[in-house]
Amino acid sequence: MALACGASQAAEPAWQPFHWAIGSLNGGPSERLALLLPVTVDGVACIVQLDTGANGDWNWKKRDGALAGDERAAVELAGLQRWIPATAANLAQLKEPDCGGSPIAIVGNAMFENGTLTLDLGRSRYAYAPQALLAGVRDAQPLLYLSWAQGGGHVVVEVRRPGARVGYAMLDTGASRFGLVATNAEEWRALAAGAARPTSADPGTVSFTGPKGEAVTCGDVPLQDGLEVAGKTLRSVRASYCEGHSFQGPLRLMGTLGMAPLGDRTITLDYLSRRWTLSD
Repeated sequence: MALACGASQAAEPAWQPFHWAIGSLNGGPSERLALLLPVTVDGVACIVQLDTGANGDWNWKKRDGALAGDERAAVELAGLQRWIPATAANLAQLKEPDCGGSPIAIVGNAMFENGTLTLDLGRSRYAYAPQALLAGVRDAQPLLYLSWAQGGGHVVVEVRRPGARVGYAMLDTGASRFGLVATNAEEWRALAAGAARPTSADPGTVSFTGPKGEAVTCGDVPLQDGLEVAGKTLRSVRASYCEGHSFQGPLRLMGTLGMAPLGDRTITLDYLSRRWTLSD
């Protein structure tokens, strides 16, 4: 991918493959449910879920009640090498076939905050570079990297309803199947123009277990006229409301922007220069 800039062009990223977890929720159609990256942990090939809605660098999926362990795991991901605190339960997964067959951890923004992360959603490939690749790119958009929890931060981008004022949404690869998710009742009223909040009794709602084990039920409605993001107008965007959704932030958002309306575009997140791009 070549990005036009004022004086030069960004170099082609060193691509690595990822894959989508494809599945069906509650008997619905098959869809992208998670973005999974290959990783090596203590020399064992595993997978992790990429979640730009998570602030930290590494969050083990399997826990035994301990906040941290006496051991360390050697993690290699996208050319990065880290020593991650681990417990016996964490490391036991390495002895299972395919590390248990599911993501061994969630990887968040702090893993990539010292460089640029590029995600080619259509070709299922990604790249990380320890440089500010968008610092001189003319069409790059502002990116807010906001910290409201210990470690790392959250990616917040400008979004706009056609004809309305600029608002803000958290960009969340963990919300792979969603469009724009209202994180509270006030956001839902603004997005859905007075439509009643979905409940588990409504047709078309889906239920699943959230990242903290919470029961989540989500319903959605079409977002009329689409959504303007990074200079692009996204059509066929759906606004969702989720009962039991655990996310809370200290600033007023339009919602959480998931991956569904971005389709097969390429996202480039330059954490260092606080800029990002979204391809045509």
